[in-house]
Amino acid sequence: MARGTGPKHPIMDGVVVCLLILMCAILLVATPAWRTFSETTGIGDPNAGLSDLWPQHERLEHNPDAVTIPTPAPSASTPAPDRPATPATPSEPTPEPSQTQPRQPSGDKAVYRQALHLLDTVPVAKARPGGYDRETQFGGWQPTGCGQATTRDAILARDLTGVARDRQCRVTAGMLHDPYTGRDITFTRGRTTSAKVQIDHVVALLDAYASGARDWPQAKRVAYANSADVLVASDGPANMAKGVGVDFNGTARYRSASNTVAPDIWLPDNTAYQCDYMAHRARIKHDWALSMTAREKQQTVTFLAQCAAE
Repeated sequence: MARGTGPKHPIMDGVVVCLLILMCAILLVATPAWRTFSETTGIGDPNAGLSDLWPQHERLEHNPDAVTIPTPAPSASTPAPDRPATPATPSEPTPEPSQTQPRQPSGDKAVYRQALHLLDTVPVAKARPGGYDRETQFGGWQPTGCGQATTRDAILARDLTGVARDRQCRVTAGMLHDPYTGRDITFTRGRTTSAKVQIDHVVALLDAYASGARDWPQAKRVAYANSADVLVASDGPANMAKGVGVDFNGTARYRSASNTVAPDIWLPDNTAYQCDYMAHRARIKHDWALSMTAREKQQTVTFLAQCAAE
């Protein structure tokens, strides 16, 4: 009797073939040959790399004031990537900024005097941070309607120079003149490099929540988290050091770092930008009807008065 060649396993053979194809695809994307192949055949994104196979790692900013990027479907009415998104709130209008906020030192005493004037209407109240949860209450970066770009890309495009984008409208490179440190920082999008430049909420999300946003409808909180007037591209380590940015308990937490008349309020190391930063905080609190603690307001008034007089 002739011997058989053994049982056939077509399913297993198919799995092996698929795994081999997947491994070849990964190796191809990891090499410079991928760009030539993609541009010649029209298959895939020629700017893709291995980090794009696991985009969630690159997109998360591991710092106290980052938000997680969601994956909602883009809207045709959403602004272009170089115009930061400000989602509409159905129940009440989103505050419009009084003027364009300076993102570099201005030395403009009129700006500081105007901020002092706005503080007259900022209410004083005890902070209420209890029950805060960033992701469920403020959502994440919103899509801009161009490829895979989000609010983060819009702010990068606004604040960086020499900006480069990929075919999905995501900012891949640029130069930031960081207002918080005064240093020039080269930005390159990637799993291990993106966090060098982070997007800071000047009035942090927890600060906003504790000073009034906890009572807002969800849509307004999402609008705040993505408001161009609230956001600024900054040095990653400086953003992480800032944290909440204000000491609710009045223990002069930031005195050793800033050594100013505002020990409860974080200030950037770049002293040339401190007055503009403090004026920006005051304007956000006014425009969004957020409160200040008694010490926070007193210190803000004292600091801005010095800025206006110098």
